[in-house]
Amino acid sequence: MATPEPLVRFYDLSGPKTWTAWCWCTRFALNYKGIPYITTKLSYPDIKPECERLFPDMTGVEATVPIIEILQPPYKVLNDSTPIARLLNERFTEKDGYKDLKLVDEVDEYDASEAQFLGRAIIRWIINDVYENALDKEDGSREYFKTTREGFWGCELKDVTEVRGGGEAAIIEDLKVQWASLRERMAKEDGSGEPTYIDFYDAAHVKWIEAASEEKLAKLMNLYGDSTFTKLMKRVQRFSF
Repeated sequence: MATPEPLVRFYDLSGPKTWTAWCWCTRFALNYKGIPYITTKLSYPDIKPECERLFPDMTGVEATVPIIEILQPPYKVLNDSTPIARLLNERFTEKDGYKDLKLVDEVDEYDASEAQFLGRAIIRWIINDVYENALDKEDGSREYFKTTREGFWGCELKDVTEVRGGGEAAIIEDLKVQWASLRERMAKEDGSGEPTYIDFYDAAHVKWIEAASEEKLAKLMNLYGDSTFTKLMKRVQRFSF
């Protein structure tokens, strides 16, 4: 069977596998909707020049990934995971045979309320693990990441959890608070059924931890001592490629 012609180019961060939560949001969206796509990996140092190439006018555009490039007219380039999800729903509709991704608009409110500080807690927990395990070791990403993040945090990466996060135990307690609405949602579910974009948003953060540290993933999966995360990851498993 012939491989379908790609309709989208997905710009992902380099590394052994997709690892950032935001790139996973876009990968999940593409996989769920069934859109044929190709992936281009960018190193950290290459993000800004590639954005300047793709967006000739950088006004109001942050040099970041994920980026998608729609490869058929009308051509379009966009970055930032939630606007990307909206665009994919607009361009690849149910009428044309693509699934509709539910609760895309609601994720902004979810991110600003229930999960407001989720990413902050996670990065303080896994930042050194990202450096050690998730980044490409040959393309300058590790050096860029270390220099910029240590400049931002004001300490070595290995000390961020203690110095900026108050230690692992404090971060774990914070994660319990940040993911309380997920726990409530999954208590009513068995892990079957169609995932929404909010499910993908939560699962993307789990994949972020997974790429950084299998040990910390195991701790997360037992965060509440129940099946919350097992159900979540079961729901998105079909689209985790």
